Amino acid sequence: MNGYGFRQAARMERIKLGSVRSTWWLAIAAVVSMAAAGAGVGLGYRSHTPVATGAQILNNSLGGAIVAQLLLGALGVLMVTGEYGTGMIRSTFAAVPRRRIVVAAKAAVCGGAALTIGLVASFAGYLGGQLAIRGTAIPAASLGDGPILRAVLLTGVYLGATALIGVGIGTIVRHSGAAIGTLFGLMFVPMIVAGLFGESGIAVGRFVPLLMLLNSIAVTSPIPGLFAGWVSVLLMCGYAAAAILCGGLLLRHRDA
Repeated sequence: MNGYGFRQAARMERIKLGSVRSTWWLAIAAVVSMAAAGAGVGLGYRSHTPVATGAQILNNSLGGAIVAQLLLGALGVLMVTGEYGTGMIRSTFAAVPRRRIVVAAKAAVCGGAALTIGLVASFAGYLGGQLAIRGTAIPAASLGDGPILRAVLLTGVYLGATALIGVGIGTIVRHSGAAIGTLFGLMFVPMIVAGLFGESGIAVGRFVPLLMLLNSIAVTSPIPGLFAGWVSVLLMCGYAAAAILCGGLLLRHRDA
């Protein structure tokens, strides 16, 4: 037997992803964290003077993505490292000997699930903020407004890309704790380092995931000097592709 092809491998990965309890907890936590952040921002601005703008509410409402990215990144990591922890990875490789198919199937399944969760979470953050300001003088941020809709959609895509980065890191590191720690470090340490250089750090900071999120993606207007939101999202997808490619190359030359 030549083992499973991509479709069979992807079907197997979908079953495994859905059967793991942590998948559901991380997905729910990501959506709830975004909704709670949005509602918290809206409630905080209800009595704010001067009256906030719709863009201010939206920009801050999507701030919950800071937590959601870590949760979905961990989801991506655990999709790989969970099997190493239980020893199930040997059975996976026995069923699918071509390891590049295993990596591709995990990336496709995780990417699709994380993109869906990310978009739901992003809209939850938006709705949380908008519901919290109802009945106030604060203008509503309509999804019919291009910059508003773009920020919400791109935030969801960013979250999905973060999960794929987690898949890549998990494939490279293979240990849950170390891989999640590496993911967290890659998200926060570069931002801290870029901040040490003040305004001159923008040239480097525009390539840093968390700074891209807060100042280019999850906002209606990017800060001067940073890339446009869609460019930042493409960069995140590039980081994800590089991480998965590196993981796949290492996997070919490693024992299970």
